[in-house]
Amino acid sequence: MAVVASLSAWVTGRALNTDDIVTSAPVRFDPGQQIMRLGYLPGPVETAEYTTGPEFHRLDIHGSFDDAPSTEEEDASSFDPDWSIELRMAARGVDIRSVVPYDEDSGEVPVRGERLQVHGRPAFQATFDFSRVLTWEYAPDAWMHMMLYAKSAEDRRDEIARRVAEGVRLEATPRALPIRVKGLPDGAVLEKTRLYWKADGHISYSADYLVGRVEEDQPDSRPVVRVGVSTEKLARARHLDRVTVAGRSATVSESRRKAGTMGIYRVAQLPGRCADCVAEVWIEPYASAVMGDRDDALKLAASIRLVEGHEDPARWRFW
Repeated sequence: MAVVASLSAWVTGRALNTDDIVTSAPVRFDPGQQIMRLGYLPGPVETAEYTTGPEFHRLDIHGSFDDAPSTEEEDASSFDPDWSIELRMAARGVDIRSVVPYDEDSGEVPVRGERLQVHGRPAFQATFDFSRVLTWEYAPDAWMHMMLYAKSAEDRRDEIARRVAEGVRLEATPRALPIRVKGLPDGAVLEKTRLYWKADGHISYSADYLVGRVEEDQPDSRPVVRVGVSTEKLARARHLDRVTVAGRSATVSESRRKAGTMGIYRVAQLPGRCADCVAEVWIEPYASAVMGDRDDALKLAASIRLVEGHEDPARWRFW
């Protein structure tokens, strides 16, 4: 198996500036770049997730209002957010109807609603029971979509939605993704990244790599390998094999599929300052033949390290 000696899961190519984006949006996003940031939020953040891909960038944030009463007895696992924001940014030419509600009879994009402006550009606002949906063309043939959900603050929903939309900043910069890994096949292509943050301290990061060809007649047969880190501890379950890799505790979950073996490999005790971090590798069935056996997968997981300067997960904030 041909491998790269060391592959950092971050990209240091030229950053697009705001003028580049609003003048001519790219037809395909670089998954290694972060493009969107928010300048306004209605209250403290409880969970946040940023996903990059070739066609869309997606930011999901949930939180509470500053004046919301809190109870110490509340179960954190049953968190019900006061507000949620979903922001979708589509590359040029991507059909926004895949993420934006639209009139199925007329095909109008977006749903008919109030016409207004966002960042000086024509926009549309659709009103639902607890939600506001704002859609605007941030660049020619390139659309942004924002949905605000707020179960309270009925008299402020319009104001909050417009302040969030006006606060969106397009600052395309190389995304400093916090891991490096040894052992991915030569020619592996970064396709997607995901960074998840939770106020209670749980954080996870993953990067999806395409490690082989996708057959034209089988577009779903994607040989994808996911590598990442998480602060979620190793689980103890009957379906997991508990093993040791270079003196580090690890778990293996494998299942045979027609196309190959689906495997999840997690190795604890990540070297460095993040003592609670666990390295993770997910191998899709179509990638299993390329990636070797269980020992190869565990070796790949054990090679994962945090990039210097990103050892502290508290620094992984991205909004």
